[in-house]
Amino acid sequence: MARELWWASLNHSSPRYADWFAILGQDRVPLLSPWTAKAKLGEETCEVYALDWQNLEGDASQRLLEFIAKKFGVGTEVIEADLDRDGHFPIREQDVTIFYDIRAFL
Repeated sequence: MARELWWASLNHSSPRYADWFAILGQDRVPLLSPWTAKAKLGEETCEVYALDWQNLEGDASQRLLEFIAKKFGVGTEVIEADLDRDGHFPIREQDVTIFYDIRAFL
């Protein structure tokens, strides 16, 4: 089995840990890359990772759709169309911890 050079896990001290764990069903977070970008989330501008929406495991994608739809009061089909178009969903940097295999630096 090939080992990854980097991976992401939910940050247990994040104020949104319980929500993200309920959505993902695990601590492992599928990201498109280990790099952040600035994004405006509501009134806040913060660093975010790109959650790899298309590679969520099991029912996690449906739970994400339902969580977002409930939060913003729109149908899941609208959210799904946006996510399919963009291919990712922002997750705050403070919600995630990135781990690197030492081989990434050799």
